[in-house]
Amino acid sequence: MSPTMPTSNTLSARLLDLTSPLQLLLYSLLYLPITILSHPTLLLTNPHKFQSLWFGALWKFLGPQMALSPEQTPYIAGLFTRAQGTVLELGPGNGDQMRHLVNAVREGRVERVVGAEPNAALHERLLGNARGVGLNPGQGKYVVLEAGAEPGSLIPALHRVGMYPSSSSSAGAGAAEGIFDTIICIKSMCSAPQHQMPEIVSTIHALLKPGGEFLFFEHVANDNDLLTRVWAWLLGWIWPIAMGNCHLNGRVDKAVKESGLFESCDVRNTKEFMGWNVFRYVVGVCRK
Repeated sequence: MSPTMPTSNTLSARLLDLTSPLQLLLYSLLYLPITILSHPTLLLTNPHKFQSLWFGALWKFLGPQMALSPEQTPYIAGLFTRAQGTVLELGPGNGDQMRHLVNAVREGRVERVVGAEPNAALHERLLGNARGVGLNPGQGKYVVLEAGAEPGSLIPALHRVGMYPSSSSSAGAGAAEGIFDTIICIKSMCSAPQHQMPEIVSTIHALLKPGGEFLFFEHVANDNDLLTRVWAWLLGWIWPIAMGNCHLNGRVDKAVKESGLFESCDVRNTKEFMGWNVFRYVVGVCRK
C-alpha cells in the first residue's frame, strides 16, 4: 500500500464525519412536526418566530448533550477559566456551558455576566442555569438580552438595559474605554450573519476594556479539503433552516486575523482536526 493512501480506519472515520451532520438534521426534523402541532398556524403567520420555537425545542434537548463532548470540554473549560470581571457571552443558548464559571463566580473573579441570546425560547432555562452557578438575575448578576452578535441587534439591546450610552446601531465613541473585561462565544458565531463578521469583530473589540480578552471556540469553514467543501455547500441549502441559522462556512477566525485590531491574537485549530472534517473547530484568545 502506498504511504499516501488512506487506511481503512481513516476511511471509516472520514465517512462517519461526513454523515454526522445528517444525524443532527434528523434530530431537527423530528422536532418539526412537534412544533407544528404545538403551534399549527404560526408557520404561516410568523415563520421567523416558528423557526425560533422549532430550534428552541431542539436545543433544549440537544444542547446539554453537546455541551458534554469529551473532546471539546477541555478547550471550552480552559477559555472560561480566563473569564474575569464583567463578561459578555454571545449566544449562550440554554446556558449549558455556564457550569465552567462556578469557581470564578465563587472566588469573585467574575462579577457579572450579560448573555446575548437572540432566541427568547431559551431564556427561561438560561436564567435557571445562571442561578445555579450563583449569578442571580434578581441581583443584577446575570442580565439576558434578546439580541444577536451583530451590532444592529447587540448595541441597541445594551442601550436598553443602560449598559451603553447610545442607541446607535454601531459601537462608537460613546464607549471608547469599553464596558466588558471578557467577551466569550462558544459555538454561536456560526449563527451570526457571516457577511457582517468584520463589523461584528470590530464591535467586539470596541466593547472590550483595554487589556480585555475575546475568547471563542467555534466551528468554521474547512478550506483544506475539496470533498468536504462540496459536501458543506450541499448541506448549506437546508442546514441554516433546520439548525437555527447555523452556517457551516463560518468565518470568525478569518475576520479576527484580518481585522488587525487586537494587540495579540492566538487562533488555532483543535488538535482533533484531521484536515477533512466538516466541523473545523478553532480556539481563539485575543487581547485588546
